[in-house]
Amino acid sequence: MSTRKNFIAVGAALAALTPLVEAPLGAAAASAPAALPAPGGRSQLTFDLPAFEAMLGTAAEHRHLFASKLVSDGDIFDAIGNTMAAYRLVGVDFSTIFPIAVLYHVGIALAFDDATWNEILIPSLARLPAWVRNALPAALKPGSGNPALHPAPGAPPGDLSSIDALIAKTRLQLCICNNALYGFALALAPLAGASPQDLYARLTQGLVPHSMVVPAGVWAVHAIQERGFTLLQTSL
Repeated sequence: MSTRKNFIAVGAALAALTPLVEAPLGAAAASAPAALPAPGGRSQLTFDLPAFEAMLGTAAEHRHLFASKLVSDGDIFDAIGNTMAAYRLVGVDFSTIFPIAVLYHVGIALAFDDATWNEILIPSLARLPAWVRNALPAALKPGSGNPALHPAPGAPPGDLSSIDALIAKTRLQLCICNNALYGFALALAPLAGASPQDLYARLTQGLVPHSMVVPAGVWAVHAIQERGFTLLQTSL
């Protein structure tokens, strides 16, 4: 039986197949991109540490990090939207604000596009392990897509609680846990009738815009805070 503990153990074991980057973050400019192992040991993803460092170095007066391991109907994006709306109320220009969302564990599902939800995730819902199924929205219908991606019906003008709206109007960047991608690929592959390697590639290709896959979500939370971002953890 698949359990949350097994999910984490699988991700950790796969991540151990290939070394990541041994150079310290401060030496990023001299570091070559590090190949991360996909399920089965085949490298499909290259993590560009210098690009990650360059992204964190983007000039911004207000630097905010939001992190979530749960879906919770997209609560993390509600938190980002509320933060941005508060800045708007006090007259702060959005160009001075840099929000980053780190999604890990089951929370990475929020970064999948509509096609991935409609073609892979929703059809597999009834057969997913309970700890995954219970983390997803209760009222998912075939073809409904990612519940956090688009503005909710009836949302007021200027609402910033969806990924689409945040990407259109802010400098939002998403960081997606690679260990969790491994776990999803292994859990969903037999349900989707695909190999773990092919499903891993499909999930990676099906991420929303402004997404960057990072070696581990928990690593990214620390690395981003070290660059002066304040942290709001929206799930416990």
